[in-house]
Amino acid sequence: MTYRFRLGEPIGTAVRRIASEQFDMAEARLACSEDRAIGVHDARRCLKRLRALLRLIRPALRRSDYQREMQRLSGIARLLAGARDLDVMRHTLTKLEQRPEGLPKNTAKRLRNLFAASRAVRAGHGGDGRRAALTHLKRARGLLAGKAIEGVAFRHLVEGLQRTYDNARKRFRRAHRAPSTESYHAWRKAVQLHWRHVQLLSGGWPEAMSARASEAKELARLLGDDHDYAILLAFARDQGARNITEADLAVLAALCEACQSELRAAAKPRGARLFAESAQNLTTRVHRYWESAVHLAMLAPPPLAQRAMRQPRKRSAARQQRQGDHS
Repeated sequence: MTYRFRLGEPIGTAVRRIASEQFDMAEARLACSEDRAIGVHDARRCLKRLRALLRLIRPALRRSDYQREMQRLSGIARLLAGARDLDVMRHTLTKLEQRPEGLPKNTAKRLRNLFAASRAVRAGHGGDGRRAALTHLKRARGLLAGKAIEGVAFRHLVEGLQRTYDNARKRFRRAHRAPSTESYHAWRKAVQLHWRHVQLLSGGWPEAMSARASEAKELARLLGDDHDYAILLAFARDQGARNITEADLAVLAALCEACQSELRAAAKPRGARLFAESAQNLTTRVHRYWESAVHLAMLAPPPLAQRAMRQPRKRSAARQQRQGDHS
């Protein structure tokens, strides 16, 4: 699997290839029965990659086509969200218990009881959503495999990158001017999108783009952890009215907010570095990387396999020359 546009490959062909790989992987992971939690997690990542691809080629699509397919992919992701959130909350709770200040054992126990109750309720309403997600995935391949993407060109990718990067810069500034669960969550989604767009366009200069992709990935991880604490706290407040005391909630809130403060302090300088330049400057640079890489590929010597095919003929000609000298 290569989640990346290739030099020399028509853009429409590349979109079909990348989309097909992600659909295949998502279906395979949802159909696997060995570890359902990991399968759901992997499928959700495939869906995020598909939505990122769709956002990148958005300038080439009709508005109605784009909106329909984005709603369809988002709907499939929502089918899997509940089961995934419960797994994430269990992991987040474990991290809180391991902190020096710790979380009271009784509080953690009551929260785990709530997780188990919520999982039981989900099981009674169709389980983890995998079966329904599989059905909808099979119907979602149409646009990214059909004629609608035949007109996609590299200039559309550049325009798509510029739009999403500019939005991520705005979300960054907004999160730090008015910090809240909502503003940081919006910034997180924008960073994840930028990270995947850098991956898709890294073929222009892999060595240079990999540093940017790594930085965006780490920033997305920090903001993802921040969001996990927000989800856990919201769940406890919403579901724990009968089982979680006010004292439990106060301790949990204090711990979650302390963790979020640490994460946000680390995210801010990384965001300042990642979003230092304007959208115009970044996209101009990425476009030039790609054009230069195309020209360099044209100047490169033929592949080793092609040269190896020529060598036997050359040795044969040399042997014939030596035989002629002896005759």
